Amino acid sequence: MSKKKPSARTTTVRTRRQVLRRRRRERQVIIFGILVILLGASAVAAAGVYSGRTGIPFDQAIVTPDPAADEDINVPCPPNSGPLDPSRIVVRVLNGGEVQGLAGNTLAKLTGRGFVSGGATNWSRGAYDGVTRISFGDEGVGQAYTVARHFEGVVLVQDSRTGTSVDVVLGEQFDETTGLRPQFAPELDPDIPLVATSQCIPASIVSEEPAPRVFPAELDPLEGEPSPSPAG
Repeated sequence: MSKKKPSARTTTVRTRRQVLRRRRRERQVIIFGILVILLGASAVAAAGVYSGRTGIPFDQAIVTPDPAADEDINVPCPPNSGPLDPSRIVVRVLNGGEVQGLAGNTLAKLTGRGFVSGGATNWSRGAYDGVTRISFGDEGVGQAYTVARHFEGVVLVQDSRTGTSVDVVLGEQFDETTGLRPQFAPELDPDIPLVATSQCIPASIVSEEPAPRVFPAELDPLEGEPSPSPAG
């Protein structure tokens, strides 16, 4: 008597089960393989931290910057260098306070430190209620930071002027005895690189103020003296 052959239906069901089992085993192999790799990497990282070869990746606080605060930042970052040569920087000093002769006296001290005179006069906008305001163009960021190191309470303002000249506005709160740092103050060490004292952004994206109608001229590269002042 011949054996009864299994029906096509039974054969199909067994085949599907085999396929499902195979796929399950393959997934398990992949998952276990990934776990082994992760455990191995964790062990290597832990060994590196323990031995001191690598640092802890989460030792710094995670800070989410405030988007609204970024909009208020309008100070250009200084160049990655030390202070520039004062003999190549034209500085004009403007009196925004009530003390007579303040601009001329301060300019004399700056030229005594090697800066080139761009003149001294009253600020055309009248009174400045701050301490010291330093204005400059996008070509004179390094020059402005070099000048700023000599003063206390500085506010840096980038305007749309051309060239590298720098304006220093002395305000009503400027103290002639303390506003200008001593010539040999530690902050004026030429080996100290230029740094920003507040948050800053690239000069190319600063919202510039309008340039003054008249501002100091560029130095003549051959003579080292200012050319006639431009008027705007």
